[in-house]
Amino acid sequence: MNGQEFKILFRQDKAFLIDDKPILLEKAGLSNILNIEKKEFKHPAYWTIRVINHNESEKKIYCEVLAYHIGETEFEQNQKQLSHKLNDIEIITFRNLDTAGLLTTLSGKGSGSFYPSKDVVPDRVKYPSIQSSIVNELPAIEKHPYKRTLTETFFVQIKNVRFILGGVSFDKKLQGHYKLIEFTISNHDIREEFDAVKNYFANVPKTKEIQVTAVVEFTDDEITSSVAKSSEIEQINNSLIDNVKFEFVRETKKKTSVDIDKNLFTMDEYFETFAEVKIKKNPFYDNEKDFINDLLKISNTKHYKQLRFLSSQHLHDIMKLRFIQKPFSFIFLIQGDKNYHVVWETLDTEEATYIWQIPKNPNVLKSTMRKLEDMINLMKIQGKRAYINAADESFRRINHDYSNLVDGFVKWKGDLESYLK
Repeated sequence: MNGQEFKILFRQDKAFLIDDKPILLEKAGLSNILNIEKKEFKHPAYWTIRVINHNESEKKIYCEVLAYHIGETEFEQNQKQLSHKLNDIEIITFRNLDTAGLLTTLSGKGSGSFYPSKDVVPDRVKYPSIQSSIVNELPAIEKHPYKRTLTETFFVQIKNVRFILGGVSFDKKLQGHYKLIEFTISNHDIREEFDAVKNYFANVPKTKEIQVTAVVEFTDDEITSSVAKSSEIEQINNSLIDNVKFEFVRETKKKTSVDIDKNLFTMDEYFETFAEVKIKKNPFYDNEKDFINDLLKISNTKHYKQLRFLSSQHLHDIMKLRFIQKPFSFIFLIQGDKNYHVVWETLDTEEATYIWQIPKNPNVLKSTMRKLEDMINLMKIQGKRAYINAADESFRRINHDYSNLVDGFVKWKGDLESYLK
């Protein structure tokens, strides 16, 4: 048991290493101290200890105190697993005690933990009898660094994992160590923006947790090395990230009901409004071209060729592409010989292409986009036929030919180009 860390629980004048076997405090070298203080341990109180030497024949352990605590606790799993050995222990001695830590746990007031400073020595003036009960147990040997290694395999839920640049991190307390340890698992395909959408990294591979094997090396009580590995994290590559990205887009596209008086959205506004999770920075798309290309990949669109052509002609440097959620559609800005043309094309509904011709003037473009918001609201209330009948000469429509007899795209493109002249 040398090197193992345990909890020793105190209840009045008894100590416990296992639930059902008390050890009298005189067998723990503490009765003389308690007589001086005229106190007993107040429940609940406990210490975290580390075994320096286990004398099996004398049924005794020699320990050092790592921390003093007030509050409720339970024995760790490693301590429960060694209950058959701890059941034989009859005597506990300590290398040294910290006066402040001892008095803190004796008082039983409040809650919390006290960690002693290094190289603590007993207060012999206040507790002269410690010399016979405790200090004599201190072996007169040269102190060498105490090294140990903990290895543990465990599961962590993905929701408790932090996605960072170049990997993931999480906090975990290992059996045999009393403090939380921060672990990092490297993966150069991971970016910190993925943290906002990490639930999709659980949905796509259909696992809510990762299995981790951690190896931690200690010198005395300081961590000198920590390594954590997980096959689930190692499997995150560009292909899986693409699948997660497509799932993210599909789920966002499905959401049609939002309480907002707005129809036209830039890409960033679109994700901010319709994504299931709130994101500060888009985790997948730096530009709208990639977004519309992915939409075309995953959608059963009726206007694939038309949208690819319009996307290639859109004046991205003058106007950001606009998205409409219902029906899912796009607003493009196309340059003609003399004018701009604002083009509305749907993704997967059998509707005509709507075109508005406007002067090449930034102010006119801004006012047209504001009017388009009102036009769409009006169409939702009165229907498109009412708008078409009342539209002025700057408005045009191109109907799609869905028959198998002709190439509908060729005819559509010819009509569009005739309007752009």
